[in-house]
Amino acid sequence: MLKNKGHSWKRGNLAITAVALQDHILHDLQLQNPSVADPSQTKTQERENALKSLKRNAKAVIDTGLQRRTQGPREADPEREYVLDPKPPPLTLAQKLGLFEPPPLPLSSDEWDKVRQRSIAQGDSMQPCPVCKEEFQLRSQACLQAFEKFTGKKTCPLCRKNQYQTRVIHDGAQLFKRKCATRIQACWRGHVVRKWYRDLRRALPPTDAKLRRKFFEEKFTEISQRMLCSYHTDIDELLAEIDHCLAVNRSVLQQLDQQCGRRLTDEDWQKIQTQALLRDTYECSICLTPLSVGPGGPSGTDGSGMDGSTPARPTALLSCSHMFHHACLLALERLSWGDTSPFHACPLCRSCYQKRVLES
Repeated sequence: MLKNKGHSWKRGNLAITAVALQDHILHDLQLQNPSVADPSQTKTQERENALKSLKRNAKAVIDTGLQRRTQGPREADPEREYVLDPKPPPLTLAQKLGLFEPPPLPLSSDEWDKVRQRSIAQGDSMQPCPVCKEEFQLRSQACLQAFEKFTGKKTCPLCRKNQYQTRVIHDGAQLFKRKCATRIQACWRGHVVRKWYRDLRRALPPTDAKLRRKFFEEKFTEISQRMLCSYHTDIDELLAEIDHCLAVNRSVLQQLDQQCGRRLTDEDWQKIQTQALLRDTYECSICLTPLSVGPGGPSGTDGSGMDGSTPARPTALLSCSHMFHHACLLALERLSWGDTSPFHACPLCRSCYQKRVLES
């Protein structure tokens, strides 16, 4: 009898151990409540259970007519650190029987600080995410949750440790902010330096001969283009201005023809000569030497110069009643207008004239 009792007790202990091991495996693989039933029936039961819970939690509300202020959810601190799984999972039967080690207790604040310092020393936040291979940014990282959902168990993707504890920190976000600020500053400084260098290249010519020649060619092209852009290129207005200038020139030439085109008669010349003698001018205004025309007649008193030894120089009488040496007047005409000019101006009154050489 004792042998049979011991044998039955061993069988019962072995059955309990087997059940405990199966339960632990199911919890470890997250396969609770396995079922071979139809999935559609299972979903129908879930909907019925949800409706029953809603009916059970429904409460009657009395409308008093007073408006209640709905308080919105308070905004959480984005820099706050928190633990994702503060409560450890319940112990399985195998862990209670001592067949497997129970999960470790939740870490305290000091232990989390030590883990964080070790992570900072290893530079884990500076490395990309092991799951998606992207750097930690300001957005929420859901890679670990997706990895756990994909694998069906809570295992570290690096060291394969089971039932780890998770805490949300923002070291990677802070490093990303600093990196972004550094990139912005570097981009702005580069823009400032490039702009300064571009302005320097525009103002200061290079020392190399080829580059210096190219620099001045570009400067000359820029100045020429600026001058061309500043010009008024209205063709109709240009042609109208040319027509106006031609009309003015024709009117001036017509006036000159009216004044100088008419030939003077001997009587006109006699009157002009009388008017010239009344001026009491007896020297050439060009060379400032005495004229051979005096009050006594065309040749003066004796028909010679002032001392009577030198021959008299021919005198030219102008239609404006001014008199000059003929040679001086010819030299002035050649110097000022040239021999081909049809009209000449008097050096004293600036009027167009006709000349006549007085006989000595």
